[in-house]
Amino acid sequence: MNYYEKIVILDPNLDDGSAEEIVEKIRGVVIKHGGEILKTENWGRRKLAYILNKQQKGNYILLQFKAPPPTISELEKLCNVVDSVLKFMVVKLTKKKQIEALMPSPSAPSSQADSPTGQAAGTAGDTAEAGEKAVESGESAASQGG
Repeated sequence: MNYYEKIVILDPNLDDGSAEEIVEKIRGVVIKHGGEILKTENWGRRKLAYILNKQQKGNYILLQFKAPPPTISELEKLCNVVDSVLKFMVVKLTKKKQIEALMPSPSAPSSQADSPTGQAAGTAGDTAEAGEKAVESGESAASQGG
């Protein structure tokens, strides 16, 4: 299965219930085809970059999900049929950082400290603590890599 982001711009004149119905239809298509919804965000009504269907504003919805590739064509069919959808776009996430951002981060901070990448992700406070430990042991902070 692939990871995707879908942005949908809905008619701003829709009430919240109708907008939620459309989002539920989209979720239903993803789940029906064996996918999984990872995150749904309602960005609210925002000004459009240009006028679409005589509208200057739109209701932005972001969906992040994983699904098999045939699901995308079904989502496009659905969005083309629904009149309240002004614009939509599906982006396949291919970079490892994009996909990792969707996954829940591990709750144990000690696992990051043990990994080599955990050192690069340390904060200034971590560097200061390493320097203090180095001074206590008689070493310079520069020899600690910080």
